[in-house]
Amino acid sequence: MINLKVIRKSMGLTQKELAQKLGIADSTLAHYETGIRKVTLEMFLKILEVCNYKIKIEEKH
Repeated sequence: MINLKVIRKSMGLTQKELAQKLGIADSTLAHYETGIRKVTLEMFLKILEVCNYKIKIEEKH
C-alpha cells in the first residue's frame, strides 16, 4: 500500500502544494491521506506521475 502522506512529506511538500500540482483542493488531498475519500484510478496515476513514482506490474502465470 502506498502512503500518500509519507510520499508527500518525503518530497518536502505541504498538502496545499501537492494539491496544486494535482489540480485538486487541499481538502480533497487531506481526505485521500486520511482514507475518508478513495482515490480513483485516474487520480492514482496522476499522483504517481506528479510524485515521479514508477510501478512494476508483473504478470501471474
